[in-house]
Amino acid sequence: MTLKTLILFLAVGILAGCQTSTYVSSAATDGDGVTCNEISQAFNAYQQDRQSATAWSQLAQLISPTAGNYADMGVQKAAQYYDQIKATTNLALAVRGCQPVR
Repeated sequence: MTLKTLILFLAVGILAGCQTSTYVSSAATDGDGVTCNEISQAFNAYQQDRQSATAWSQLAQLISPTAGNYADMGVQKAAQYYDQIKATTNLALAVRGCQPVR
């Protein structure tokens, strides 16, 4: 793996979690507890992160097939956890009497 490939792969990984971690940190520190809206918005941020990672993976494929393959492996691994994350989100919402995410 070249240095250029490694840097691109790391950039994809870092970008992929930005929206989600920002939203979860904000919700956890606001002092009001986590509301239904905040849970739903955190899940929406997670979905946006997934879309960003996919876009970066496609871009990486254009720059370097090797980098694209590594980025795609990360995207595929994250996709394996989607159903579990969605179920956990819906459980948290149900406990609070909120509507599930779709």
